[in-house]
Amino acid sequence: MSALDTTAARTIVAVGSGGTISAVADAQRRHGVGLGVEQIAAGAGALPAGVEIRSVDVRRIPGRAMAPDDMLEIARVIRTAVDDGCDGVIVTHGTDTVEETAYALALTLDVPVPVVLTAAMRLPGAVGHDGGANFRAAVSAAADPRVAALGPVLVLQDELHLARWVSKVHTSRVAAFASPETGPAGVVVEDRVQLTATSGPDDHLGEPAGLSDVRVELLTVAAGMDGHLVDAAAARAAGIVIAGSGGGHTPPPVAEAIARAVAAGVPVVVASRCATGPTLEETYGGPGGEIQLREVGAVFAGRIPALKARLRLQVALALGRRADEVFPA
Repeated sequence: MSALDTTAARTIVAVGSGGTISAVADAQRRHGVGLGVEQIAAGAGALPAGVEIRSVDVRRIPGRAMAPDDMLEIARVIRTAVDDGCDGVIVTHGTDTVEETAYALALTLDVPVPVVLTAAMRLPGAVGHDGGANFRAAVSAAADPRVAALGPVLVLQDELHLARWVSKVHTSRVAAFASPETGPAGVVVEDRVQLTATSGPDDHLGEPAGLSDVRVELLTVAAGMDGHLVDAAAARAAGIVIAGSGGGHTPPPVAEAIARAVAAGVPVVVASRCATGPTLEETYGGPGGEIQLREVGAVFAGRIPALKARLRLQVALALGRRADEVFPA
């Protein structure tokens, strides 16, 4: 089916949150968030026929300032728009954290319409600004009912990426996003969506009342690391995610600190710092190997990347669920 419904208008709610796609320059050519999503839509030029855009701004902040409670507010605005009868939703966002917001929406939303996030890498007014083209492609995706089955998706450079797998893989190129584990779930060509996947992972856990009071720390393992950071996190955090080396490994002193944290009642989830691949289960023994970490009570993230595992643990704890209930997924 085409993304363009030629028999009836599609009502798409565009939710603005800020980011480069909304940036404006001051007198010194320093850029900051300024445009509302209605202005972004207007700047995208003629949009596909048969689509009506309704706009609402939730935040006007750079991606670096986005926090989990902001993501939760975006989810609530989307739910309200769906309850009011829209056919799809677009969220404009900063690229620094858009992959995290996409996954937060996958965790907290279960809606029957497409939810599409989009952004820009080049500033408005720059040669080759990509915001307008990305917004137009997002409209095509949000207007295609089949996209709902994928869960929240990120649309950039005419590619659709699933929330669980998408990652920012370059700091500044226009083609900054990829899904190293799976590749794109589809593309937009001539304002039409061509899908290579028909469904996405079921990541939905539920919508908590809030997330700011549930502190989950993310620590990345490095060669020679000791256990001080884990001990410090365990003293203040509700949970810890470790981005381990390889299949989910740590230096022996870190393993000792993980054991102390688990014994103190702090859940520890071990993911991998690698770009692709699952954590292992029964290959490596000895201090810091995955077998020993499992024996002391660490839970492993499976194929979920460390950034996404942090959000998954945070939402689960906020809902009163245990780490071993929601990992691996």
